[in-house]
Amino acid sequence: MTATEKIVSRHATSSGIVVWSRCACGRLRMTLVPYDGGGRRLVAGGRCPGCG
Repeated sequence: MTATEKIVSRHATSSGIVVWSRCACGRLRMTLVPYDGGGRRLVAGGRCPGCG
């Protein structure tokens, strides 16, 4: 997460924690953080070129 993003919500799922964040320009982004710690994060919605 960048300094221009604000966390909108955080939810526990069977696979990990889903974090929804919003960029300063309004773009919404979802990140799944797996519980196992060794797994890769899944991100939907990329970063804005202008916001960071």
